[in-house]
Amino acid sequence: MLCHGDLHLGQLVRIGGPAGWQWRLIDVDDLGLGAPAWDLARPAAWYAAGLLDPPTWLRFLDAYRAAGGPAAGPPGSDPWPELDVAARALTVQTAALALAKAAREERRLDDVERLMVDACARIAALPADLEAMAPS
Repeated sequence: MLCHGDLHLGQLVRIGGPAGWQWRLIDVDDLGLGAPAWDLARPAAWYAAGLLDPPTWLRFLDAYRAAGGPAAGPPGSDPWPELDVAARALTVQTAALALAKAAREERRLDDVERLMVDACARIAALPADLEAMAPS
């Protein structure tokens, strides 16, 4: 499918006026073919790490689905079977980059970086076979 390639909430702008507002996706220089789950990997990772509060995540997810976004399943369904692998991978990548940057700058992790590293610790603590686990 056609994917944005670098989707995050900073890539959304609101345009319009008295007649109504609409969201537009900008910065399409990484546009290409790919798996749609990767377009939602960053917002999903931010939500899972605690950087996006549940109401913001759900509002974003509902708007994405209402616009016909294919990566999160139908409205009302659990999005994680579609998003889990991409969100975990991006969480690990983000945490690794944060650790490298903090080490290079000889400083402690900031609050956001710490949340991403903590999310990696939660990922590592999960059982290897989640399919065998009962839904929570």
